[in-house]
Amino acid sequence: MALPAKKLKPFLTHLNESEHVALKKFARVHKTTMAKLIREAILMRLAPNGSYIDGYNAAINDCAEAIKGTQAGSMTFPSGLSFAEHFCDEIYKLTMKGNQNENAVG
Repeated sequence: MALPAKKLKPFLTHLNESEHVALKKFARVHKTTMAKLIREAILMRLAPNGSYIDGYNAAINDCAEAIKGTQAGSMTFPSGLSFAEHFCDEIYKLTMKGNQNENAVG
């Protein structure tokens, strides 16, 4: 569905070459425009109640749980920690911290 042009405000951003190429390819594969993908990304980030952050963190936790559930994850290093413990420690560092005022509008 096309958005009425008079309701849209222009916005300029810059991407490096590899980001631009990836965005252009993604848009072509999904038969949409780069502008629409950028608008959707902004709307996801501005979603109320931190739903973007909650979903992102849930995916991080799901990945960690999947690693913990593998046979390889139970292999133990000389330190006594398992592969899963080492790997999940790094994965959990990717967790996003929510800022209560992050999604405030005004």
